[in-house]
Amino acid sequence: MARYSEHSFYCMRCGRKGIPIARRDSHNHSKHHRKKLWCPYCGMEVNHIECRNDSEVYEFKQAFEAGEYKEEVAQSLAFIQNETNILWS
Repeated sequence: MARYSEHSFYCMRCGRKGIPIARRDSHNHSKHHRKKLWCPYCGMEVNHIECRNDSEVYEFKQAFEAGEYKEEVAQSLAFIQNETNILWS
């Protein structure tokens, strides 16, 4: 029987904890894996960073407060906006 563990996802735009996802223990991604998810605080789809444990959460928060994700968020939002424009034109 497959074992699952809950992984936290933190929004790269606002830094808050998003919706957690259960992952198979055998299906691990690399450290700080990015995933495009709906952020209930920002009200839009934004890249989130997967944190598997408390030390990864701490590392994310330190990097977020240092502004390490600002450029990546801007590029991601521009891509998503362009993707939406293409779909609706």
